[in-house]
Amino acid sequence: MSEQAADLELTPGLYLLPTAAGAFHALSRREDTPLRRLILALARHRSSPLADEAEIARWLGVADRQAALEALHRAQTLGFIQGYTTVHAVPALGVGNELHQLLPHLSSVGKGLIVDWNGLTLASCGLGEDAADALAALSADLIAVQERHAARLVQHIGLATHGWAAVNAYGSSRIGAWPLYVGEERLMLVLLGEPRLNKPEFLALAWVLINRYG
Repeated sequence: MSEQAADLELTPGLYLLPTAAGAFHALSRREDTPLRRLILALARHRSSPLADEAEIARWLGVADRQAALEALHRAQTLGFIQGYTTVHAVPALGVGNELHQLLPHLSSVGKGLIVDWNGLTLASCGLGEDAADALAALSADLIAVQERHAARLVQHIGLATHGWAAVNAYGSSRIGAWPLYVGEERLMLVLLGEPRLNKPEFLALAWVLINRYG
């Protein structure tokens, strides 16, 4: 696309897909912004949709072709979406099986879980039952902290919190927890060791969750 907003044109024949960074941006916040709306609309398709100006405008709820292209250009500039010449499809093993297979790739030690806002575990990997229960209970408390303090942290410190961590003396994460907002569902992704949220498996996980809940 051209850098001049008035000259933006859509490259034909490309299928659009969020990146892992784009998926995290969309799931880690609840604000209804054009950027988040675009990413979620792409991920709700079971296969990557063909880039189309009219469809993009419809997803964004705008009638202006230029506004749609500007939103797409901004998402592309931020590295939140990418275009392919071939179609990519959402994993089709079922949300439970797929989450179990994807979770190990998101942690340096292959351990983690996803829980809902009530502390119910949806999927876990590399953890015994007692450890999973303890982390699920911790997640429920962190969720309450997030809900209670996130707005004040933004207002008074200018800090938008998109995750919480228990760190060692060197500041490296031992346990990390990230709230994920998917449709009406509020989930918590908990990972032991160093997180690897920039991997393709995180995009696949987000795609599965959005198709299931979003």
